[in-house]
Amino acid sequence: MTRHELKTWPKYFAAVRSGQKRFEIRRNDREFKVGDILVLREFDPEDDAYTGQTEERQITFLLSEEDYGVIHGFVAIGFGEVPPHPDAAAEVTAESLATWHETAASNAALRAQGARKVSESYAASNMGVAAERQGAVADLAAAEAGFHAAAARIVRKI
Repeated sequence: MTRHELKTWPKYFAAVRSGQKRFEIRRNDREFKVGDILVLREFDPEDDAYTGQTEERQITFLLSEEDYGVIHGFVAIGFGEVPPHPDAAAEVTAESLATWHETAASNAALRAQGARKVSESYAASNMGVAAERQGAVADLAAAEAGFHAAAARIVRKI
């Protein structure tokens, strides 16, 4: 999970803070991923300075270039509240760790399946570059799913 610090103008920062705005349209220059954290830093363009106010949100959905009319080089980012961090004093058991890995494997497998469908759709539309990008996303997500599934099996043997 990566943290991305983003400059956010007061009008949009206030809309995020109030819950009215749950998305960002940004240049796709940071390799945003579902699960990453956005650190939105309020920036006042009149003073050309940060105000010190921040909001954190977790990416829950992405529409990348070529998807549904998103301009090449940009991404539409859907986000929600950052889940609370588990209590550091809470005991992590082998069972809870295995369950976490199983959930992560399932989520990654779903991402792989979705990216594979998009890749096939692009290939059928003669959009080779987009098909290759989505194919690479699918391959990485499938590898992540395999890693987490293997980790769950190992932890369950302990």
